[in-house]
Order: sequence, then structure tokens, then C-alpha cells
Amino acid sequence: MPRNGARLGMGIVVGGLLAVGATVAQRELLRRAGTRLIDWEAVRNIARRRLGSAAELLSAAEREAAEAFYREILLRIEPLVAATIGAELPRALETPVVVDRLTWIDLNLATFKQLFGRVERIINEATVGADTPGRALTRILNRSLGNQQLGFLMAFLAGKVLGQYDVSVLAAGDTTRGRLHFVEQNIAATAATMRIPLDEFRTFIALHEATHAFEFEAYPWLRGHFASLVGEAIEQLAAESGGLGKRLREAVAQRGGHWLERLMTPAQRASFRRTQALMSLLEGYSNHVMNAVGEQILPGFARLHERFERRNEQRGPLERAILRLTGLDLKLEQYAAGERFVDAVLAARGRDLLNRVWEGPDRLPSLDEIAHPERWMRRIDTIAAAGA
Repeated sequence: MPRNGARLGMGIVVGGLLAVGATVAQRELLRRAGTRLIDWEAVRNIARRRLGSAAELLSAAEREAAEAFYREILLRIEPLVAATIGAELPRALETPVVVDRLTWIDLNLATFKQLFGRVERIINEATVGADTPGRALTRILNRSLGNQQLGFLMAFLAGKVLGQYDVSVLAAGDTTRGRLHFVEQNIAATAATMRIPLDEFRTFIALHEATHAFEFEAYPWLRGHFASLVGEAIEQLAAESGGLGKRLREAVAQRGGHWLERLMTPAQRASFRRTQALMSLLEGYSNHVMNAVGEQILPGFARLHERFERRNEQRGPLERAILRLTGLDLKLEQYAAGERFVDAVLAARGRDLLNRVWEGPDRLPSLDEIAHPERWMRRIDTIAAAGA
């Protein structure tokens, strides 16, 4: 009996210790799980590791020399673009920022962090009931997977992006001012690969980015509208995440359209298409202005542009797969669709009618109108007649 009693007593002690340990472990699991969807420092470290030797920094002298070149070329570009589109800038663009790949990652992670903050808020508000270890473990696993995916994507893009109008437009009010960023290492590497003199290629990229900046800077309402469209699309995706498994099966079975759109609910798809329509207009209008101004600023522009477009068409299978999986291939389609819309309106009715797209959100074409410019023209005529 004494021995059995000792065993029973020891069992009670051990059981108690295990219970305490399980409680502590459960609390630690809940604490570590937190509410964040993404660990941003982990994403940054993953992206840095994936870049490897490509993560080298620019020296101060390299950055200063490149920024001096971009400032000078933007001073030449600005009046030509202004004359072509028939609009003036409230403030000049000649404040370019030359960045290396790591700095580009940091700039874009700041924007992603802000966008994901909206998603976290919506998901947390929609969560009912007490937290459980199962939920906590799911969050940890999802966050780990998300960290890896986003880190990979940021490293991939950091090695590809040449220039970018300031991502701060996604956090914009109408008074927010963007800046032009140039990823100098990628520009220099692409120029060398294409065997184009560096300054010529710099001018080509500066012209493209300057036309985007004109669109946002000359029509300040556009920044807030663009930010609201992106925010709406993000919030729709977060708020209606149920039934994803069923939609995924249906997306695989269906044909036509992009696979990302087939995953969306009707409300998500409508929001996504509004954003796509604006992006298509921005890209198409920018390409049109580039073509109109190019030869004035860069002799041989048409030949260079054609070579650059062929380069985009010669992507490897892996790169094409990544673009398709992430939806980035949609951006390539936007150039062509938007440019066809712009060319059609110009040919039919001239620049005065085309520039009415910049009068306000209700003048912007829908994605259907991008594909059928005559429908947009009829709608604008109807608006004008009603106003008269």
C-alpha cells in the first residue's frame, strides 16, 4: 500500500506538472500566433537571402551620378509630355530617387504592410468566439507560408523592376505627391543585355515613368481614386474569403478569363475589374504619349521600343509561370488593351475627347469600354448632351 500510495502521489504530481506545462504551452502558442497575417521582417530576410549576390548596394557616388542624369533628362522630358497631353504639372518631376534592389524591397514592403493591415483588421473583426490552439496553429502555419511566398515574390520583382512611380500613391490623399524611383542595377543590367548605351536606356525608362507621373500629378483626384479602388479590392478579398475551396475547384474546371478572376465572388470580380480598367487606361495612355514624344527626346526611339517589346515576349517558361500564378501577366495585357482604346478614340474623335477621361471618376472607361471604345464615346456624348 505505501508503495502504491507513493506511486499514486507521484502520478498526481506528474499529472499536475503536465497539466501546468500544457497550459503554459497553450498560452505560449496563442501568444506566438498573434493576429498578424505576415511577419514583415521575416519576409525582408527571405527576400534578401533569395537575392544573394544581387543584393549588393549602390555606392553614394553611383547613386548621385545616376540621379543627376535623371534630373537633367526629366527637365527635357517634362515640357514635351505637357505639350502632348495638353496639361501642365503643378510641380516639376525632377526629384528622382535612384535605389538599389534592397531599397526597392523596403519601399514596397512598407506599402504591402499598409494594405495587409486592412485585411488583418477585417479578418479579426469577423472572427467570433474565443481563440483556440487549433486556430493559433493555423495562423502560424499560414503566416509561415505567406512569408515564404511574399519573400520569393519580392526577390523576383526586385531583380526585374526598372522604374516605378512612387508606391506612396496607394496611401494617397489628393495632396500626396509621388516620386519617381529608378532601380539602377536592373536598368544597367538590362541595357548591357540588350546592348544599348546606358544613357539611352535610362532616357527610355525615364520617359515611360514620367508619363505615369504626369497622369497622377496633373490630375490630383486620380491618386485618391486609385487608392480607393485598390483598398476596395483588398477589403473585398478579405471580407468574402469563405467558399474558396469550392471556387478553386470551379476555377480549375472552367475556361476563359484569368484564373484569378474565376476564383473571385461576383462582388470581388466587379471591384477587381474596375481596378483593371483604370490600370489599362494608365498603361495605354502612357504608351501612347511615349510614342508621341519618343523621337523628340531620343533619336531611334521606335527601334529601341520595338526591341524592348520583343524582350518582354521572350520570357522563359519559369518567368511566364510566375507571372501567370501571381497575376502579374495581367499588367502585360493592360498595355495592349489600353493602347488600342487610346488609339481608337484618337482616330475617331481626337485628343479633346480622349482627355475627358481625366475629368473625374465617372468619365473613366469600364473594362468593357476599354474593349469597345465606341461605347465609351457614346456614353461621354450622352453626359455632354445632358449637361448642355
